[in-house]
Amino acid sequence: MTILSPIMSFVVDKEIGFPIPSEKEKLNKALKRYRNILALHPERTDAPEIMFGIADLLIGRGEAGDWAEAMKILDRILLRNPSEYLKARALVEKAELLIGNFAEADNAISLCEKARKILGSDLSEFFTAKTYMVEAELRFSRHGAKDWERALDLINHVLKEKRAHWYFRGRAFLSKAEITLYQKPRDLKTPVKLCDASIKELKSRQDDYFSQKARVLKAEILMRRGKKVDLDRAAKLFTEVIKMPLTYKDLVARAKLNLAEITNNPRASKLLKEVSEMEGLDPYLTEKAHLAAATLLDKKRDRKHKR
Repeated sequence: MTILSPIMSFVVDKEIGFPIPSEKEKLNKALKRYRNILALHPERTDAPEIMFGIADLLIGRGEAGDWAEAMKILDRILLRNPSEYLKARALVEKAELLIGNFAEADNAISLCEKARKILGSDLSEFFTAKTYMVEAELRFSRHGAKDWERALDLINHVLKEKRAHWYFRGRAFLSKAEITLYQKPRDLKTPVKLCDASIKELKSRQDDYFSQKARVLKAEILMRRGKKVDLDRAAKLFTEVIKMPLTYKDLVARAKLNLAEITNNPRASKLLKEVSEMEGLDPYLTEKAHLAAATLLDKKRDRKHKR
C-alpha cells in the first residue's frame, strides 16, 4: 500500500534478473536475501536494521499476512532498545499499519507524535514527513472532534514546505482533496485540482497505491459532475487503474463498480460479476456489487416488459 523507504527502494531496484523481473519478484528476492542473512547471523550488531528492512519489504509487498508479520517484527525491534532514529522509524511504520483500526487510533496518533519528537522538523527527511501524513490520515479516518481541523494543519504544513519529501507532498494533496470534498460538496473544482497535483507529484511512482487512489478519486468527482466529457474522462481513468500491473483490490473494485455505473450492458454486468467474485474485499464493496447487479437485472426486465 505504501512506497518503500528510500534505502529499501534502492536495494530492491538493484535486484537483477533475465528477463527483467517484476516488482514483486524483486521484492521476494530482497526478502529472501535479508531473511537468510538474519538466519545465519541473528546476533549481528545491525540485526535490528535488517529486521526493519524485512518489515519495510513486507509492508511494500502487502500480501496476505504480510502486514501482521511486519507488525510483529516492528514490535521486536522496539523491544531491543534500538537507536533513537530506528526507534522513530519503527514507531511511524507501526502507526501506518494501524490506519483504519479505529480501536487503535489514539495509540497510532501517539506513535506519530513520539516519532516526530525524535526526528525533528526537517520535512525533506522521508520519515519526518511520514509522521505528518500518517497522523493526518489517521485523524481523517477517525473523524473525531477537531480531527479534520488538525489533519488539515498537518497537511498544509507539508504543502507549505517546498523541501518536503515529494512522496508525502503527493499524499498531502490527495488527503486535502478528500477533506475538501467532504467539507464542500458543491466545490468540485478544488478537489479535482488537488487530485491532479497529487498525480503530478507521484508521477515517478504511477503504480503506487496513492497515485492510483488519486486517479480513482478524481474520476469519482468527474462522475459527480456528470457532463459527457467528464464521464468519458472518468471512464478512461477507471480503466487505467484496472489495467495497472500492480493491483490494489479496494481501488480496482471501486474503479470497476464506478465504471459499471457509466457503462452500458453487457460490459457493466461483467464488471459487477468480477467485483462480486473478488476475495478479501471490504463487505461494503461486495454488497454494493450485488445490489448494482440486481438493479441492472431489474432494468433489463423492465425493458423487456415494455416491449
